[in-house]
Amino acid sequence: MDAEQLIRSLGGTGNLRGFHYAVYMVGLIEQDPVNATLVTKALYPDTARRFGVTPESVERNLRTLIHNCWTRGDRELMCQIAGTRLTGQPTNGEFLDILAAFLRRQKEF
Repeated sequence: MDAEQLIRSLGGTGNLRGFHYAVYMVGLIEQDPVNATLVTKALYPDTARRFGVTPESVERNLRTLIHNCWTRGDRELMCQIAGTRLTGQPTNGEFLDILAAFLRRQKEF
């Protein structure tokens, strides 16, 4: 499974701009987990440059994607991926970290 498939399984769709940003950022965090601590300082600006948008739009569109997954998607699957019961919608950084950590664990097996 890759980041695109994982996000789709949570209810994310490619017609949301944040979908493509999330796929890209999850890949960066998967490669180097330290990136999970640099969401605002590094990931948003890097993603914005890559897609020709502003860091603020990356943050906003990612938040919209997460909200869509949380309210319309498979919340139970999101909790399974997180490894814990989520009592509220994850933040942008939490969402990216949860997905990247899950994908890293899958590759270990």
